[in-house]
Amino acid sequence: MLIYVVLFIFFAAIAIEYDLKPFNNNYTLLAIIILLGLFAGFRGENAARDYESYKIIFDFVYDLSSNSNTGFLPLFEPGFISIVLFFRSLFDVNYALAIMLFYAFVSLTLKVFCFNRLSIFPYLAILFYFSHYFFLHEMIQIRIGLATAIFFFSLIFYLKDQRAKFILIIIVATFFHYSAIFYLLLLGFNSKYFNKSFYASLIGISLILGYLKIPILNFLGWVDLATVSEKYNDYLEKVQSGVVESINYFNVLTILDIILSLYFIFVIPKKLLIEDKMIGLSLKCNVLSIFFFGALSGIPSLTFRISELFGVASIFLYASLVKYLPFGKFNILPTILIAAFIFYTIVFHADMIYPYYFTRIK
Repeated sequence: MLIYVVLFIFFAAIAIEYDLKPFNNNYTLLAIIILLGLFAGFRGENAARDYESYKIIFDFVYDLSSNSNTGFLPLFEPGFISIVLFFRSLFDVNYALAIMLFYAFVSLTLKVFCFNRLSIFPYLAILFYFSHYFFLHEMIQIRIGLATAIFFFSLIFYLKDQRAKFILIIIVATFFHYSAIFYLLLLGFNSKYFNKSFYASLIGISLILGYLKIPILNFLGWVDLATVSEKYNDYLEKVQSGVVESINYFNVLTILDIILSLYFIFVIPKKLLIEDKMIGLSLKCNVLSIFFFGALSGIPSLTFRISELFGVASIFLYASLVKYLPFGKFNILPTILIAAFIFYTIVFHADMIYPYYFTRIK
C-alpha cells in the first residue's frame, strides 16, 4: 500500500506548491496524466476488484459477436462493445491490458483537462479525485469512469448555457454507461437561483430515509411487471436474509459530504453560490447525490451507482475549501487534511483495492 501513500504525498505537495505560488502547469498536468494512466492501466489482476470479471466480460462480448449471437449484447453499452471488439481484433494476447490502458488514458486525459478548465485549484481537484474516485473509476468501474469523464467535459458547455451541446455530449456518455442518462437531470437546475431552504430540506429528507431505509422503489413490488417485480422482490429477500449487505447510510464519507454541503449552504452567501457557477452546480449535484443515497437506501447496488454519478462533482467543492474556509492563507492545511482523511478511508477501509503490482505481459 506504500505506493498509494507516496502518490498521495506527491499530489498533495504539488497542490500546496500551486497554492503558495501558482505556476504554468501544462507540462505538469501532462505528466500526471501519463503517471496515473500507466499506473491504472498496468495494475495487476489482484490489485483491485473486478479485473478478472472484466477479462471474462471481454471474452464474453467477443465470443458472442464472433458467433453472431448478439441477443445478450444490449446488456453492455455500444461504446464498450466497440472498444472491446477493436482491441480484441488487434491483439490475440494482452488485449485486456490494451483495453485497460485505453480506458485509463482517455478517462484521465478528459478529467485532468476539465479540472484545469473548471477549477481555479486544478491540483487540489486532482488530489481529491485521486483520494476519493480514482481507485473506483480508473481501476474498478472503468465504464462509469469514462462516462463521468465525458460528463465533466459536458459541464464546460452546460456552464455556458449551451444546453444542446450538453445534451449531445451526455448522450455520447450513455454509449459508455447507460446510467449517464441521469445527468440530464441537471437541466432542471436554475443557475441563476439557489434556494438554500430547498437543498437543506433535501438533505434532511435523505437523513430520514437513510435512517428508516424506506426505498422509494418499493412500488415495483406492487406493480405487475413480472420479471422486474420478481427480481426486485428476490433482491429484497436477499437483503433481509443477509445474503446482500444493506446500506450503511451513516458512513464517514457520507457524513463528510453532508457536512460539506451544509457548510456551503449555510455559511457561504447565496450571491457567491450564484456567481461562482461551478461551485453552485457542484453543490446542487452533491446534495442530489446525498438525497439519492438516502432515498434509494433499500437497493444497495442502485444506491451507490446513482449517488456516485452526481457525487463526483463534490471534488470541486472540496477543492474550493481552500478559498471558502475562514482561515485565510492557512486554508490549504485543513483542506489537505480532509483529502488525507478521505484517502485513508478509501485505501485502508473501503475494501476496494489491494497491494499494487504490475500486470504480467505475455
